[in-house]
Amino acid sequence: MRRNLLTAAAAVAALAMFGAATAGAGEKAKLATVTVDTLPIANGLPLDLGISKGFFTAHGIDIKKVTLQSGNDIVLALSNHSGDIGYVGWVPAMIARTQGIKLSAVAASDVEGTSESDNWQNIMVKGSSSIRTAKDLAGKTIAVNALKGVGEVMIKAALKKEDVDPNSIKLLAMPFPTMRTALNNGQIDAFWAPEPFVTQALNLDGDRIVMAPGPVLGKFWPIGCYVAMNDWAKGNPALAKAFGAAINQSLAYAQAHPDEIRALLPSASQNIRLPIWSPLIDRAKLLQLAKYSKEFDVITTLPNLTQLVPSTVTGGKTLQATVGGNFIFLRLDGAKVATLPAGKYTFVVSDSSKTQSFRLIGPGVHKSTSVKGTGRSTWTLALRKGRYAFSSGGRGGLRGSFRVV
Repeated sequence: MRRNLLTAAAAVAALAMFGAATAGAGEKAKLATVTVDTLPIANGLPLDLGISKGFFTAHGIDIKKVTLQSGNDIVLALSNHSGDIGYVGWVPAMIARTQGIKLSAVAASDVEGTSESDNWQNIMVKGSSSIRTAKDLAGKTIAVNALKGVGEVMIKAALKKEDVDPNSIKLLAMPFPTMRTALNNGQIDAFWAPEPFVTQALNLDGDRIVMAPGPVLGKFWPIGCYVAMNDWAKGNPALAKAFGAAINQSLAYAQAHPDEIRALLPSASQNIRLPIWSPLIDRAKLLQLAKYSKEFDVITTLPNLTQLVPSTVTGGKTLQATVGGNFIFLRLDGAKVATLPAGKYTFVVSDSSKTQSFRLIGPGVHKSTSVKGTGRSTWTLALRKGRYAFSSGGRGGLRGSFRVV
């Protein structure tokens, strides 16, 4: 029974609350649901962070997330219309295109590091294993999450580059979460996995990294992307564009706020090596990855990269910037940068000094890391024609420059 003593003010407040709730429900109803098939790995967490930050809601999207075990599983799901967008490796995407599954990238995602020390996707062995180098992997059984996928191509290409017969190894498919147990039980000799499984193996099992395939092939090697079937993208062009904008915003935010990504992980895994997220794709490295995929019989013909990676996915290079107590440098694929063509670039800045910073100044750009702080920063910048200078912000006067033409 309603009380007769309800005041006019309370009534107005109640009506206001009802109106706000109704408006909120109306706004929620306007959101378009996008089902994203993803993987149970840390690389996909910018999607979760973007959801919690409201980036997708701001673009009119409500995300429904479905977790599968491999990129090949996700491609199959998309082709059966069980999902709208999928987070996959570039290799499964290439397999799909060459097998007549018409999908295309809607956004780039992540790249690998520069060495075993900073890479997040590696081949692991027991701490007591006799396997010490890449050459020791010959004749061994290595677990991957799927055959004819990213792992197979990366491992075989890296072994060949290290003068190891890529056909001498045996690959065994199993889900990432079961690999550590299989290694401890002696079912396999090694496994290839991303984070958080690398850090779990290092810290909980005392395992070792024996090889980082990505950095063997090249610095900042392209790995992941978000794809959609062409018919879905053509039928929902505004939605595909909105998702691309929201996930790019999520990638940039995740890269700039690593502590918020770590907070999404279990406490035992929060010290993992995070990947480098970038909205840019290095098309030259992607072509080389396609060639490796064909060489190792994962695909029978090279994919049409123009169709796989449309112009809506911005191309660009990733630069390695480093500053320490008495050194500073900027490199592209290990070579000192002297000139660059105008365009977009991702700068991965490693600052190991508490008395220096990495400062970049030029047309339209004024960026700097903290003088007292250390760690990794990532900037995606549009460089215009002109001279750019980089220097340290503390004592020592470290400096360098390059031109954009």
